[in-house]
Amino acid sequence: MILSFVLNGERQTLEADPFERATRILAEVCGVESVKTSCGIGRCGACTILADGAAANACLLIAARMDGVEIVTAEGLGARADALVRSLKEEGAIQCGYCAPGLLVSLVALRERGDAPDRHELETVLAGNLCRCSGYAGLRKAVLDLAERGWDRNG
Repeated sequence: MILSFVLNGERQTLEADPFERATRILAEVCGVESVKTSCGIGRCGACTILADGAAANACLLIAARMDGVEIVTAEGLGARADALVRSLKEEGAIQCGYCAPGLLVSLVALRERGDAPDRHELETVLAGNLCRCSGYAGLRKAVLDLAERGWDRNG
């Protein structure tokens, strides 16, 4: 099938098998480095993208469902992620960095849904992103503190 979608603000048109996974298309065909192929079954979050504004596991998204969709990866977040990145760095919340792109995309999606999350809502989001290094304490603190300040932390 001919597939047309917007990736990080740029129109992409390519040929793909309708059942091919978005992880392969994004990483191997489009050259996106942040979309990791890890579990392949939607459990780890390493491949998390925004698809029409909602967090989605790229390993579960097939090409036929990508057609006409606006996809944003960690590379395309830009200033939308700046305050989160600063907060995560200040807390030392990210260690090896493997999970960081998917985690960041999930947290931006959480922030863009609206008000400050409560601990339960944050736990639900974090449950979709496995991090073997951090223990999550710094992640929780960084996000909850930032959200309490209206998601804005300058410089």
